[in-house]
Amino acid sequence: MHPLAQQISDFIHADPSRATEDEFNALACALFTYQYERNGPYRRLCDSEGATPDSVGRWQDIPAVPAQAFKLFDLSCVPIQDTVAVFHSSGTTGPQASRHYLDADALALYGTSLRRGFARALPQRPPTLWALMPPPDAAPHSSLSHMLGALGAQRFFWKDDDALAVALRGLRKPITLFGTAFAFVQLFDGTGESWRLPDGSLIVETGGFKGRSREVPREELYSLFETRLGVPAGRSHSEYGMCEMASQFYGFGLEPVKRGPHWVRTRALDPETGQDAAPGQAGLLRHCDLANVNSVLALQTQDMGTLTEDGFLLHGRAPDADLRGCSLTVEELWTAR
Repeated sequence: MHPLAQQISDFIHADPSRATEDEFNALACALFTYQYERNGPYRRLCDSEGATPDSVGRWQDIPAVPAQAFKLFDLSCVPIQDTVAVFHSSGTTGPQASRHYLDADALALYGTSLRRGFARALPQRPPTLWALMPPPDAAPHSSLSHMLGALGAQRFFWKDDDALAVALRGLRKPITLFGTAFAFVQLFDGTGESWRLPDGSLIVETGGFKGRSREVPREELYSLFETRLGVPAGRSHSEYGMCEMASQFYGFGLEPVKRGPHWVRTRALDPETGQDAAPGQAGLLRHCDLANVNSVLALQTQDMGTLTEDGFLLHGRAPDADLRGCSLTVEELWTAR
């Protein structure tokens, strides 16, 4: 493993109470230098903003790439043929899907990040893990399927609600049931049956109604978890991630705050000025993820959110988000090729 990737791995494994802001900043700036030197499209964006390793001394000043750029550019620090995995957005392989390339170091660090983040977010989870999604070998470009495989899911259920219903009837020990919100709704809509998962069971839902014909409000979905699966809202949680990021955020019960690990920093930016939004005001979320070793560590999303003391409130996608104040638009980055 590259020495910098190893340092980041050590930081991820560190006790969060001992992981200082100075250490995070030093690692972020070192990773920026690494990516600036090796990632051609990213270097062009940085140069257009007058940002170089010599001029950037704070993680907040590291240029962020719009998430849409992953659809247009091969944002990789190594030649594409030397990468070992590529994750696509929305489980598609079309030309408009985002593509996140990982080399061996990045994939190893991704595994470290997702396992460490899951364990710290949900330390009391039952060890038996079932997934309502395709297994990794059936969906090799799905970061979510890869994640559940890396977390050690014992069973995968996808487009086979009959088998899932039978399996749920036979449960005798608590499980962690992890799946997209739509997969749960599809199960509930497809049968009038209800189950009572063994006491101590836990649910993790990932959202995922995009492009679906039916969307269920979160409060209603968590009520269904209780009435149809016997799992109370306090044992039903949410996971929020992106194929362009190697780390995830978690929400707990009906509490709306999403919290990330200590190796990620999030800002909310005023879309007009590109400056930090005023306290309590919504802005476009920008994440700085140390686990994004082979692509770019600073990612500008089109998600609106409000920062809280220990996380953020997610408000959803900003319609026709204007990123001019936050970073170059995808079109400007394209022109700079």
